[in-house]
Amino acid sequence: MFERLCGVSLALWRASARVPYTRRAVSTTRSLDPAFVSTDDIMAAAGIARRTVSVWVEMGFLPPPLKVSLGIRGVFNRFPAYAAERARFIAAKRAGGFTYDEVRVMLEEMDKQEARKAKAAARPQPSPAASKSGRRR
Repeated sequence: MFERLCGVSLALWRASARVPYTRRAVSTTRSLDPAFVSTDDIMAAAGIARRTVSVWVEMGFLPPPLKVSLGIRGVFNRFPAYAAERARFIAAKRAGGFTYDEVRVMLEEMDKQEARKAKAAARPQPSPAASKSGRRR
């Protein structure tokens, strides 16, 4: 059907396309830098609209994005990679009937737990030799 409409085979069209054809859910900008996600990645992960992403950023549920210039083609937002998981969590809780205030409390608790984990991981572990340095009496 594609050949009848365009006069060229689908395989030839894919080979000549500027952006290679892929079935992956990850956008081109994400594949270039996996530490960041775009607004489109967040929308796809959580099943939400672009406006919802903006509202959640304004409400403080998602971190503010870093705007990256694409030159004449405009700009796009880069969020930290964890923002997609966070948006998925928020969307699931909202679909479950939780209010924004309840979701905010849950997110604050999650942030506290992550801070505790990071602090524990950053704390140096005592070496076995240091604990045996004193003489026993």
